[in-house]
Amino acid sequence: MTKVKEIPLRVCRTCDKPLERKRYDQRLEDFGTFKRRKYCNLHCANTRKTLTKHGYSWRARKHLKAACEACGETRRRIAHHIDQDITNCQPENIQTLCKWCHDFFHSMADRRGLMVAGKMVCLVSQRE
Repeated sequence: MTKVKEIPLRVCRTCDKPLERKRYDQRLEDFGTFKRRKYCNLHCANTRKTLTKHGYSWRARKHLKAACEACGETRRRIAHHIDQDITNCQPENIQTLCKWCHDFFHSMADRRGLMVAGKMVCLVSQRE
């Protein structure tokens, strides 16, 4: 008689339902595969409870202006969070910077050992 392995109690990371070994044509799912599985089905696997860093960046990009607010460059625009909180994607907390200004702003703060907070100043004069 074969021993039946004791199944550890595991729950789905999304819906908190207990995970059970799946059956494929009267065969149980491999025990190692079951132990690695984190979700009960594909729907739960494709659903996230919280946003990832990429998700917050995507939300912030919706508020980008047409050009960099520091130098006027229109290419490679990045959303800079003024208060350094990536979860705060309010339009008043987003400053549109080009990649070069954004990197410059953060590298200058790093060299001085400061926390970057606030808006970057305009580097070119505004012509009327």
